[in-house]
Amino acid sequence: MFICSTTADDEDIIREDNTLLSKPRVLLLNLSWFGLSLMFLLLSVEVVPAQIRSLVGEAEKGRWLGGMVAVGAALTFFTSPLIGMGSDRVTLKVGKRRPVMMAGTVFLCIGLIGMALSSSKLYLPRRDSGYKNGTEGMCHSDLEAQRCLPYANKTIKNSHETTILRGSQPGTILVPEKKVEVVEEKDTSSGSLGLYIFFYLIVTVSFAMITVPYNALIADKSHYSQRGFNSGVMGCMILLGNVSGAAVGIGLSEMGVLGAYGTAIAVVMVSVCVTVFTTTEKPGKQNLEPIGCVQIFCGFWEPFKEHDFRWVFFTRFLMQQGVSTVTGFLEYWLSDMIELPDCWNAGRGVAIMLLPMLFAAAISSIIFGILSDRFNRRKPIVIVAAFIMCICISTLTYIKGPSAYYIAVVVAFFFGIGFGSFQSVDFALVMDILPEEKDKAKDIAVWHLALILPNALATPVGGLILDYFESVNCRIGLGYIILFVVTTVYFLLSGIFVTRIRQAK
Repeated sequence: MFICSTTADDEDIIREDNTLLSKPRVLLLNLSWFGLSLMFLLLSVEVVPAQIRSLVGEAEKGRWLGGMVAVGAALTFFTSPLIGMGSDRVTLKVGKRRPVMMAGTVFLCIGLIGMALSSSKLYLPRRDSGYKNGTEGMCHSDLEAQRCLPYANKTIKNSHETTILRGSQPGTILVPEKKVEVVEEKDTSSGSLGLYIFFYLIVTVSFAMITVPYNALIADKSHYSQRGFNSGVMGCMILLGNVSGAAVGIGLSEMGVLGAYGTAIAVVMVSVCVTVFTTTEKPGKQNLEPIGCVQIFCGFWEPFKEHDFRWVFFTRFLMQQGVSTVTGFLEYWLSDMIELPDCWNAGRGVAIMLLPMLFAAAISSIIFGILSDRFNRRKPIVIVAAFIMCICISTLTYIKGPSAYYIAVVVAFFFGIGFGSFQSVDFALVMDILPEEKDKAKDIAVWHLALILPNALATPVGGLILDYFESVNCRIGLGYIILFVVTTVYFLLSGIFVTRIRQAK
């Protein structure tokens, strides 16, 4: 809850902790976001979709991926404010944020090991069953037949049929298949789905145990005159971590599941330990009332009584809803809709496509963070970012042909500029409008739900849209068209809602 008064001890803590930091200190403070973001991108965009594909097969991949992410995000929705309240009440001499971060890191590593062992094989189909023509280096499998095959297999039971069901045509109307070799979908089930989901949920809650107190630690240490710079460095660390995750993903098929998870665990442990052991905290001396049912219930809703907090929340929610939709289905889009060079699998295509996007985002995050502090402007940056991202996603809807992948890489670069611009002021916006200090971790945890809820909604909603509309008309990739249109609306509304914030300029 927002508290209207502070004790003398509380004020001393605020004054002593909220001081100007040197640039190296700001860098070390935000370094954990590098490791956490590397892990998040490598697993959520590349490894987890491939593992789910291995566990449930092609036709059900969207529903299972969306459902699993939704359950994890719902669990995080309820635990994040509790973690924030608990962090606010820690009274250890070493501080109240870092101990919770370290505990979360231990549980995170346990969950990651479990995920690796419960589904140790990746299904990364290579397009080597098609053919090559005069365009050197391009692998021209019949993408239309490939993406329609799972839906055809549900209807056509006779393996000797030489016809493929097209789109939403009645089951009795079959269109002759093109003379292209298309391999029948095989049972790729490998591992234990139940165990995999169980450990995934452990990872999800553990991630919140790290990020909720970590966001509060950064807010504790951020002087008001450094908010834009601190937010920009945070965004840069997040995006550099994403770049590194994409780079690691290029060799995903070679390193395998255990190599990918081992890399993620090592980087997270090192980066979190560096932040924890190089950042000082004052002992937690605040004597807040115990956590009860009333405090838990009010903890969710009290911040929304503030006008600006509501609009900051909705602005971030819609922006992240769009980003989660794009990243959650990017691998599937490349696999089903885009002709990739040299018969690459979609995992490698995603990794290489993300590199220019995230590089541009990291640079623009620092630049616009500094500019937002110098001119004391946040809202114009969000509006411009939303506009750029709308244009980029709209462009992806229409590209096709042998040059489509290269066009997508260029579009991804400009998308990164927009995304980095938003990241540069994302955290600064919430620091601008938080009225009090005492319940900071809990209030930031509620704001952080604007990142968690999109994971609960974007992926399952996107999965339903994709699977349903692909079954209606897979010939034109209707599922992906509708998915990108919906994503464009998310970004557009985010740019509109930010104008309703009063305190930020």
